[in-house]
Amino acid sequence: MRTTRLWPVASAEAGTRRGTAGLVLILLAVGLCSALHALAKPFWLDEICTVMMSRLPSAPEIWKALDHAADSNPPVYYLVTRFARQLVPDDHLGYRLPSILGLLGIVYCIYMILSRRVSRLSALVGATFVLCTPLAEYAYEARPYALMIGCVSCAILAWQRIEDSWLYSILAGVSLAAALSFHYYAVFVWPVFLVAEASVWIFHRRFRVSAWISIVAGAIPLLFFSKLLLRMRQYYGQNFWSHISFRQIVFVHNWLFNMNGYWGWTFALGVTAIILYYSVVKAATLGWPGYQKVEEKAFPIEERALILMLLWLPAIAIAAAKIGHGGMTERYMMPTILGGALAFGYLTSKLPRGAGVLLLVLLSTSYALSSLGVVKNALNGSLLESRVAATHELQAIVAENNKSGLPVVMSNEVRYLPMVYYTPAASKLQLYAVTDPRGIAPVGWHVP
Repeated sequence: MRTTRLWPVASAEAGTRRGTAGLVLILLAVGLCSALHALAKPFWLDEICTVMMSRLPSAPEIWKALDHAADSNPPVYYLVTRFARQLVPDDHLGYRLPSILGLLGIVYCIYMILSRRVSRLSALVGATFVLCTPLAEYAYEARPYALMIGCVSCAILAWQRIEDSWLYSILAGVSLAAALSFHYYAVFVWPVFLVAEASVWIFHRRFRVSAWISIVAGAIPLLFFSKLLLRMRQYYGQNFWSHISFRQIVFVHNWLFNMNGYWGWTFALGVTAIILYYSVVKAATLGWPGYQKVEEKAFPIEERALILMLLWLPAIAIAAAKIGHGGMTERYMMPTILGGALAFGYLTSKLPRGAGVLLLVLLSTSYALSSLGVVKNALNGSLLESRVAATHELQAIVAENNKSGLPVVMSNEVRYLPMVYYTPAASKLQLYAVTDPRGIAPVGWHVP
């Protein structure tokens, strides 16, 4: 009898150890691969905007530049990237370090959120799912998306545990505020938390004051940055390069989940149908009191509501942007990936253990193959070839055109800033760019 009682405990402890070991290995692999990608990949236009903003001498100077719509992110992000660059001597790794940490935080938080409800294996599958989405690529880009979504995932983790300690209430509010301080479009996750917390009130008859305070407090940065937001809307408003269409609601899931055709949309619809089935049909079968007792062992109704809201966040974002005449691209809607990862982990828990192991192997292999090239380059000493090639290409263009003594004028603005960044200082006097005179930018750019 004693052995019978101890066996489940020993098995659970072994599962926890294996899950922790698997998580550590995944985090180490992701950190290493992301760092190698960051070192190897040349900067592109938007990243160089981050570099330029981060190099401004002070926070007031950053604010002043943003007040003239020099870039589209809150000032806090540039302070973070500048601090990271001071820690790491290489520009490409230093300015991208916050994004790497953001992805590591996402993987960790998804695992911790799921492990509270499902097996450690299913939690690992859900966490690894993130690595097979565009988020893995944004981990080595000097833009705020991975860092912002890392804060959102931390807020979900804290919200899930908000009844355990008042410290989680603080963490939830701080995480939401941080997400909004890194990217303005983090505001689209507020309806997700509002609906999820309302579910607690409606279905469990509990009004959690600390949770509501955390959600409201997390929106405070909007008050501080409202002037910058209005100026950016005034500057970019009708001139944003990406036109909004409600058709994006159908197609955006394909990009978010790296699926072709209509499979992204089908995945979101399928997950929604399955979650609604377990929520509605089982409630009808068991009766609401009995269903409440059963569901507490898996995902409570409020967490299912949160997953569904995340999955359909693109509908909220696109509708809001359409009404507000703002800009919207796929990468602004990447918090949806969190919903996909949580749902995938939850659905994996319904499968046999062997199927879960197979999914974990397939997802891990897919991520490993995507980083195979950069790891190979690191081992044979050619990791920085892409950066060197970019420098040599631009130097050759400048050298060829300098023979005439005339300035070099570029019509492609996307290539202009990288050319300025990678060209030696002595040649930059010859570089100009021409912009569309019908737009709101200057007719010509010149970097002295």
